[in-house]
Amino acid sequence: MDFLHLADAIDLKLLASALRPLVGADFEFQRDECVECMVARWGGNEVIISRPLEDALPEYACSGELTENNATISITLAVKRATEESGDVGHWQRDYASSIATTVAATFGTEVLHSKSWDIDLAKTTFWNHRYRKEPAAVQPEQPVVFASGWKRTALVTTIELLRPKYDGPLDFMHVIHPRAIVDKRRPFPLMRGLTADMVATIQPMCTVLGPIEVPIGGRMLRGELVSIPYAPQEMFEGLSEARDSLIHVLDYAEHRQAHFVSLGALIPSISRQGRLLKQARPNMAITTGHGFTALTIAQMVEDIEKEIGADGVVAVMGAAGSTGRAALRCMFRRSPGRRVLAVELPQQVSKIPEIPGWNPAVHRLTTLKNEIKEAAIVVCVTNALGGILEADDLGPNTVILDDAQPENVDQSVLAIRPDLRVVKCLTRIPGLHCPFEMGLFTAANHDNEVNFTCLAEIILSAAERHPQSCVVGDPTDEQLDYLERAAERHGVGPAEFFSFPSLGAIDLKKAKR
Repeated sequence: MDFLHLADAIDLKLLASALRPLVGADFEFQRDECVECMVARWGGNEVIISRPLEDALPEYACSGELTENNATISITLAVKRATEESGDVGHWQRDYASSIATTVAATFGTEVLHSKSWDIDLAKTTFWNHRYRKEPAAVQPEQPVVFASGWKRTALVTTIELLRPKYDGPLDFMHVIHPRAIVDKRRPFPLMRGLTADMVATIQPMCTVLGPIEVPIGGRMLRGELVSIPYAPQEMFEGLSEARDSLIHVLDYAEHRQAHFVSLGALIPSISRQGRLLKQARPNMAITTGHGFTALTIAQMVEDIEKEIGADGVVAVMGAAGSTGRAALRCMFRRSPGRRVLAVELPQQVSKIPEIPGWNPAVHRLTTLKNEIKEAAIVVCVTNALGGILEADDLGPNTVILDDAQPENVDQSVLAIRPDLRVVKCLTRIPGLHCPFEMGLFTAANHDNEVNFTCLAEIILSAAERHPQSCVVGDPTDEQLDYLERAAERHGVGPAEFFSFPSLGAIDLKKAKR
């Protein structure tokens, strides 16, 4: 599969007309939420001319230079068999890509970049960096660079140079996440920006390596990798069996990389029964869900918020019967047994809440009614909902929302309607953390390298302490919570400052006094 990138916006139909003699097949128009394109298919081969509809990723763009990330138009060639005369498919495809690039550059007077050749079958990527302009001769390219982009077709490594892991020794840990939306699947592979969602699904493997993670802690350098399964939230729950299968592939890759620990982020604990299914499938693999340190951080952040806005209000917990909700309530009860708490849950789950250690009906209340959270000064969101569940009218005046849900339970658009509200993300500060993949927490202007999700902190603490076995699978025990609390204090890991949505960055809660 070869990729060409155009600097100028050119009408897709004009491009298709110019390429029709080279392709020898008619183009058909297609469109989805990510791209609009013209596609020609013949004999198992295809040429796709597309206009990406989403913006480029500024954090990975090369300023002033045409790249696969900032191209206006993309052309993808997938030639599956060569002619009898041409022999090798790969060489013939590259020559074919060169013919198309030369034709487009000369016909439309635009720059064309032939940046990469991606051989999925052989799991390798070749950097070409041929640049074609209106003049017949191409810019003299650098020597091609070939790197392994996959492992047994199970894991595919990002093609972004900034993110591609360079360390190939045994890993201390591997952290597993998932895309929050379908468009996120393209982020590790900007050359995919020209493919429709269906096309991406045909080539995306069960595991994508998003980048390295390094942190100096405990007197040594811990090394890990950030990996992703290819399912967005809705896709995970619609194809639960396939999503679980992809997690087994991730464990296979983790075993190949000799990773000592695997941690589960975002909604992955939910689809794996809090890690139990993975532990059954791979009994010798050490696993942790992140719920223990997340619960500890929520309890600490509730107190930190109360120091800013006052401690006399009610704290509502949305999703109180879930694994994170139960653990968060236990930690809150341990720290402040007399705090007024409103536990909010669906009717079929609410009976689990009074069983939580520390529950006291004298100061703790249950409800299945969302409108009761209007009385709360702080609303903690720990649900597994697939998107925003709280609207502007659901919240009382000057409420602070501590949103730990992924995807988020409160959309930023709510703040436009209710500027009195404040949304704080449950994040942790890990001194010295290096994780170059941008997880959508900040903008380029306010990025803080040491701030990240609490589930990542749990695996780093476990690795730093050389924990001999799985840490948190299922509900965290009191012993595990104590262990993580001591480890965090020992290594200086704790709640981050009050960060809100990426465009807002750090915020001041004192303005939100009730």
